[in-house]
Amino acid sequence: MLSECSLTYGAHVSRTGRAAPLPPEERRSAILRAVRPVVLERGTRVTTKELAQAAAVAEGTLFRVFPDKAALVREVVLAAVDPADDVPAIEAIDRGQPLADRVRAVIEIGLARTSRTIRWMGILHELAHASDGTRDEDAHRRMTEFTQRQERGQRAVRAAITDVLGADGDRLARPADQVAELLAVTVLGLSMLQIEATRRGAEPQLPDLDVVVAHFLHGALGAHPPHPHPPHLHPSSSSAWRP
Repeated sequence: MLSECSLTYGAHVSRTGRAAPLPPEERRSAILRAVRPVVLERGTRVTTKELAQAAAVAEGTLFRVFPDKAALVREVVLAAVDPADDVPAIEAIDRGQPLADRVRAVIEIGLARTSRTIRWMGILHELAHASDGTRDEDAHRRMTEFTQRQERGQRAVRAAITDVLGADGDRLARPADQVAELLAVTVLGLSMLQIEATRRGAEPQLPDLDVVVAHFLHGALGAHPPHPHPPHLHPSSSSAWRP
């Protein structure tokens, strides 16, 4: 939990003996991080008082940074669904683990993000329904910024996955960055199953992750794939055309 002082002052003390105020962006980010749990729990029902308590600041401090509660909640959601949030978890994967375990860890991190994102997007939809329908002149700008932030976050995630796979680069059939792209596509496919099930109000039925990992690493064919033309049908077989 933050304190009023920690949001107002940084760690450095000026020559006058007073702590230097936090830069506006740092103060903004600190508030967003502090109130994230209560926003996820309460959604749009969260009160200004609850937000201020979570950040350990006065309510007036919040509105010196954000114009209103809706703007604060919206910014919390957009920050929470930033893919770059997963980079520290991906970077923390033990490179000493077997490749299959590392691939599984990447998939689990991605699926956990999808579960959280579904909840966050529900809050964003609540905000939209709660609006009074007036035209938001900043909507286009916010959407552009959101798209750019998502793209930057996805690139950061791809880079982190590439690094996780890179330890086995000499074993991979393709460059690690291409394998990372394919792994991201696999996670996306599993995520779509989660999203579709949620849309229908059903429990997601995902394939066993050990099977997914094995399929990703070794493909659909067995160690000794069957001959494309069974012997009794192969054109070159002397018995193939016997009546």
